[in-house]
Amino acid sequence: MLLPITDTAGNSFGYKIFELLEAKLTEEKWCEYQSSSDVIGIFSKYRDKLSTYLRDENVLKTVADRLKVGTIIRVSLEYEVDKINVEMTVIGENGKDIYLQEKALLNEVNEDLVMTTLGNWLELYESSIPYDGKVVGVLGEQVTFTVPGHKNVSIGQDFIVKRLISKKRHPLLKKVVEWDNIMLAKGKVFNKSSGQGLGIIKVYTTNRRVNTGDWIKLEKVNPNKIIDDKRFEEEKANTYGKLGELTIAFSLGSHTASTSAVSGNNKMAGLIYGINLEAEAWMTRNYFAIGEFSRQVGNLDSQSGSPDSDTSGQNSGTFKIGGGYKYLPMGFFYGPQVNLYGGWVKYSYQLDKSATDGFGTNSISGFFLGVGGSIPLQKTIRVFGSGEILPFGDFNDEDNIFGSTDAVSSMAFEAGVHYYWSPLIKIVGAFEVLNNSAKTGGSNSEVSYRDTSLKFGGVFTF
Repeated sequence: MLLPITDTAGNSFGYKIFELLEAKLTEEKWCEYQSSSDVIGIFSKYRDKLSTYLRDENVLKTVADRLKVGTIIRVSLEYEVDKINVEMTVIGENGKDIYLQEKALLNEVNEDLVMTTLGNWLELYESSIPYDGKVVGVLGEQVTFTVPGHKNVSIGQDFIVKRLISKKRHPLLKKVVEWDNIMLAKGKVFNKSSGQGLGIIKVYTTNRRVNTGDWIKLEKVNPNKIIDDKRFEEEKANTYGKLGELTIAFSLGSHTASTSAVSGNNKMAGLIYGINLEAEAWMTRNYFAIGEFSRQVGNLDSQSGSPDSDTSGQNSGTFKIGGGYKYLPMGFFYGPQVNLYGGWVKYSYQLDKSATDGFGTNSISGFFLGVGGSIPLQKTIRVFGSGEILPFGDFNDEDNIFGSTDAVSSMAFEAGVHYYWSPLIKIVGAFEVLNNSAKTGGSNSEVSYRDTSLKFGGVFTF
């Protein structure tokens, strides 16, 4: 973060330099810059003694802890006759470690000259940083790490993971002159996005595991190891990435229909098969829309009770539409995901009509809430799961077999695995359980449905 810039003439010139330097740090993206706007208002209350406070180690440590920043940049300006003294210090998060300290007397009070000097010092500091990025997430052998926007990172590029052990300071100047670190592992970059990279650990050099906060040092690019010679390119404002996924799957399973009716408690069950179409559209990397349509058919046989007919045709389906928020624990889209979503759903059922047995055409619908997630196990394998409920469902009896609705219950659970056949095609296998029931008034007082099915198909990224 950048501290307020002080000068010896009311800080007006310092404020101009602050705006220019903050814009430079933000636009050039050579670091993860954290704005200090949250503390500017606080410092403004101590304008008369601002320079003193900005040199207090305890104050600097408190500011770093509050904004959760790793380094602090302090710039001060001091006027002389037709000249200006410029000083810049880069300080650690503990408020006392000095990573860079430079001072120069400029022969002209000029914004451009001051900014050029500060820019040169920033480049000098950047060249002294002993790492290219930091680990922000670890999942098995996969690591997610940050990388400055101006760094060229290639898929297939090698990297080293290091861990800081201690810092050696100059006894008088308090300046850090050496970083003691150990090498933990070697890996290779296999995916990337703006400001982040995803790598796989290939070799551990110690018995220590990689943790968040460890250093990433990129190796020199070997053209023979670069996949398709892909590199980071400048993002094009009007270039779209992947928009979502379309799933086409076939299902095979069992269906059970149970009623409490005039003729008693009846149960019919049998094998069903069908097709499922599901779509997920990514509006942003965190917000998404979903849609689903499925249809199953089959024949049911009597399992208990004394229904009018021992067999019945079965036809059921699902229509769903909604949206939600995708939480990315590691900050990387292809890492673990936790989905919170909701929308409207309709489950429809049709059996051969028998008023005395409670079988016929009806549906359960309403607004649903769901939670799901997925996690990569290997580069080509990803497991997922979800659960959904209808807090307030409606029961629609098209054949007028049942009385007024007293209560509706609906729960759905799914778990499965994705296998990456290619970058744009995945093979999916899943197990799903769906339970729907409604209690009503009258002689026919309850109907319930249970589906247990296996799904197999493909997922196509578009």
